[in-house]
Amino acid sequence: MKLSALMLSLLCIASLPALAQSHSDSRRNLDGSMDVRHSDGSSSRITRDLSKRVIAEHSNGSRSVTTTDLSGRKRTTYSDGSYSDTTTDLSGRIITQYSNGARSTSTRVLSGRWRTEYSDGSHSISVQDLSGNWRTTASGGMAARHPERGFGKKR
Repeated sequence: MKLSALMLSLLCIASLPALAQSHSDSRRNLDGSMDVRHSDGSSSRITRDLSKRVIAEHSNGSRSVTTTDLSGRKRTTYSDGSYSDTTTDLSGRIITQYSNGARSTSTRVLSGRWRTEYSDGSHSISVQDLSGNWRTTASGGMAARHPERGFGKKR
């Protein structure tokens, strides 16, 4: 199954660190954009421009831009100067390498359900409902630190 860049952005979305699990809910709009609400009260909007770039704008003022090259590799650049590269392997796993050395792997575990595991041992689960909306629940750690907003340049 080939994932859209909007879905790829959504797989990265989780909530701020908390002792309990946190979550995010997405809703696709009629114009094709997607709104994401986080359990900490923050929000994100994901759109695609005429150049087919995926732009995520967040309520804290940060943004990211995802482009796809001819080989299908996706590069996301964040407003804090960090970046990530995402590829899909032959088994359909989505692998993201972050510029700070971290890594995540997203695997489809059931129909409409994805599990993303991060290199710090945290994870998130994204579940799609019958309307096509998504809920992402994060366990903590990197999964719960808004990796979609950037994470600072590697020192």
